[in-house]
Amino acid sequence: MRPPRAAPKRDGGRWGLIGGLAFIAALGLAILLMWPAAGPEESRIPAGPLIPLPLEPTAREAFRAAGGVARAWQPDARPASLSAQWQPIRGRWPTQSIWTVLYYAPAAGRMAVVVVEAGQAWLLQEMPIPYPLPVFTEDRWLVDSPQALKAWWVAGGADFLARYKNAGVTARLKPTSMADPSPVWTITTTAGTQVHTLMISGVDGRVLP
Repeated sequence: MRPPRAAPKRDGGRWGLIGGLAFIAALGLAILLMWPAAGPEESRIPAGPLIPLPLEPTAREAFRAAGGVARAWQPDARPASLSAQWQPIRGRWPTQSIWTVLYYAPAAGRMAVVVVEAGQAWLLQEMPIPYPLPVFTEDRWLVDSPQALKAWWVAGGADFLARYKNAGVTARLKPTSMADPSPVWTITTTAGTQVHTLMISGVDGRVLP
C-alpha cells in the first residue's frame, strides 16, 4: 500500500474550513443508516435559473479526482457519501467548491475521508469502523451536483436564502439505505433554528417527498 498523498500547505482559515468539512463527514457516519428511503410518489426536477453557489468543480469531477487516492488507500474502497458546504462571508459566496468524499473499505473494516479542492485530492484521515457502512452504486449515479442544486433552488432554496441572508447550504450524496444502494441527494439549508431540506434521486433526478 502506497503512503497517502501529503496534503498541500493551506492558510489557517481555509484549513479550518476543511477541518469543519471533515467533521461534517464524520457526523454523516452517524446518520447514514438513519436517513429514510425514497417514497413511491415523486415528481420531476423543474427547470430553473442559475444559482449563486459555485457549481465547479462538480461532485462528479471531485469524485473522479478522489478515486485514485481512495484506491491507493485501499483497493476495495467504496463511496459512502460525497458532500460540500457553502457559507457566505460578508455577503459573498465562495468561488470554488470543496468536496469531501467518505470511503468505506469492507475488507479492512476502515473508513477514510478524502478532500478535493482546486483539482487536488488528498487523504485527510482514516480510521477503523466497527460496523459496515452503506455505499452507493457508482454506475447508477447519473445526476450531478449542478442539477441537484438547481432542483433545490427552484423548490424553496431561493426563497430561503432571500429570507435568511447568512444561511449555509450543505449538499450530500449518499445511498438510499443499507439495503438500497441507489444514490440520493440531500440538500439542507440552515439559518439558526430554521431548516429547509430537499431530497433528490441521484439516479433520475426526481424530487422525493
